[in-house]
Amino acid sequence: MTADFSRVAIRLTGSGGQGIALAATVLAESALSNGLHATLIQEHGPEARGGATRADLSVSWSPIPNPQFQLPDLCLVLSDKAWDRFAKNLVGRDDVGLVADRERVTMASTADNQAGGIVAMSFEEAAKGRIGSKLVTNMICAAALARLLEAISLDSLSDAAERRSPLAFREKNRAAVKLGWQMMDEYLETHTLPWRVPGREIGKLASGVSGDRGANTLEAGGSALTA
Repeated sequence: MTADFSRVAIRLTGSGGQGIALAATVLAESALSNGLHATLIQEHGPEARGGATRADLSVSWSPIPNPQFQLPDLCLVLSDKAWDRFAKNLVGRDDVGLVADRERVTMASTADNQAGGIVAMSFEEAAKGRIGSKLVTNMICAAALARLLEAISLDSLSDAAERRSPLAFREKNRAAVKLGWQMMDEYLETHTLPWRVPGREIGKLASGVSGDRGANTLEAGGSALTA
């Protein structure tokens, strides 16, 4: 029987300055524009100076009574510090999807049979080589995660990225979103992941929707923000 994933918990992790919070916000706002509900909790403090940081995002077809979660369904990792703090204890689980930057995350002590369940992609290298700036790495990652969800449209994601971009980066961020989506699309065509097999498609929102659609606020840190 195929699992009915009506809610997906996503943990975005990296180092301060990598735009983790912005990527999560863009994902949340694009989810809202597709009729989903979203909650977002950001970690603040000394992490902003370069240490490991995270943003916890929940996306669901139904209202989300509790934005907190311990175990994510998807975990994005963009630095070694974030790997050590948030991800290495998740390696080998078939109920968590790990997505990591191949060049930025060493994934030390990960056995070959475990590495097969980790989506390791060159996000920052793609940002530098194909868009011309590593600053858009976060938008590439947001699009890759959205492609895994299969409930957020590419157009809505591009629009959210543009709204959150300074004028000088609007075109680059739109291009980054398109690239990230394409990268994950191509990856899924050529790789079999233990957490994406039929009946256990971790990170994929069920296509059915609840009777309560059209959420228009984003719950962030206990307060509602207009999307």
